[in-house]
Amino acid sequence: MPPSEIKPPSSVELARVLKRASESSPELACFLVLAAATGARRSELVALRWRDVDVANGIVRIERGVVSGPDGLVEKSTKTHSARRVALDGRTVGVVRAHRYRMSERAVLFRVELTDESFVFSNAVDCSEPWYPDSVSRGFKRLCADEGLSGVRLHDIRHFVATQLLSAGVDVRTVAGRLGHRNAATTLNVYAHFLEGADRAAADVIGNIIASEGITDR
Repeated sequence: MPPSEIKPPSSVELARVLKRASESSPELACFLVLAAATGARRSELVALRWRDVDVANGIVRIERGVVSGPDGLVEKSTKTHSARRVALDGRTVGVVRAHRYRMSERAVLFRVELTDESFVFSNAVDCSEPWYPDSVSRGFKRLCADEGLSGVRLHDIRHFVATQLLSAGVDVRTVAGRLGHRNAATTLNVYAHFLEGADRAAADVIGNIIASEGITDR
């Protein structure tokens, strides 16, 4: 997709959607918070099992994806066929903890047990089956419609993460690693348009430093 076509939601718009999700569907809210915190692909988040989530250390391991096949869901390697570890912030860890507690309470109610192999996002009481990827996208679309937002896709959260990190000055290699790109060149190619804005901001920063130090060409 050409960079000019990338239109991530604003932080205000995303906050509105996350707030509505937390009020109407806490499970979907957790999914979206993880998406916004990690920039992971939909298939990768759907494939998460509890053994992939290290709550104590604030780390999620992304090793596989789940996609829809002709005969149902298929679990496979990530798009780049490589695994990665992504650090989580404290707020996101808290959201994941709360989600785990809700899933455990549901399992107890139905007298089943959650294990490390249980899926993080599942409609099954024992979390033995993952969500269908398309159902997540439909849920997100409904939330956006309820907020009066049009043209915002679930995948745009991934673009939101990338552009926000790059604009904040996070180095491209780190951003590429979190997104699961093969290398930083991929990130540069996709988000070159947004990096131009960051470069302009960098020019202003160095200009202000030069001015404050009284450095001139006289």
